[in-house]
Amino acid sequence: SLSGVGTTDFCIMASPTPLQAAEIGSAFDIFDADRDESIAANELEAALRSVGMQPSKEAIAAHKDEYEAKDKNEASGKIHKSEFAGIVQRDLPAGDAPETITKLFAALSAKDVITRESLRSGMAKLGERMSDKEIDKMFDDADPGETGEISFAGFSRHLSG
Repeated sequence: SLSGVGTTDFCIMASPTPLQAAEIGSAFDIFDADRDESIAANELEAALRSVGMQPSKEAIAAHKDEYEAKDKNEASGKIHKSEFAGIVQRDLPAGDAPETITKLFAALSAKDVITRESLRSGMAKLGERMSDKEIDKMFDDADPGETGEISFAGFSRHLSG
């Protein structure tokens, strides 16, 4: 579970997987009602919870203070999309939470397996386009039997490994 923001169980991710990036972007967009690439600082907690994180009140306050200090000339009271992505990347555990993997698998699968087409269309619905090379890599990793279908076990193994 994604909980305890700021604890030693968390590490800095070099870069989110395409699925994580899509989930982060989709979560942010829900709260960015006016589509100005920012959310009100008071929406940060709800936005983080929407990606499965369980930040403490102290962690939320620290994040707000950090970005207010950076934007002292603006004093906007807003968290920009890139800042939100940075918070999530920094505070996500090294592996995806099981419930996140389950939700993503459900969003990307067709008839309990992920096909190339269901992956492509599911990612597009999440606002993320995957190149053929990215799809090939995922299938190379998660479909070792070359069946053209990724099972939940293969998907989970790919994201966790």
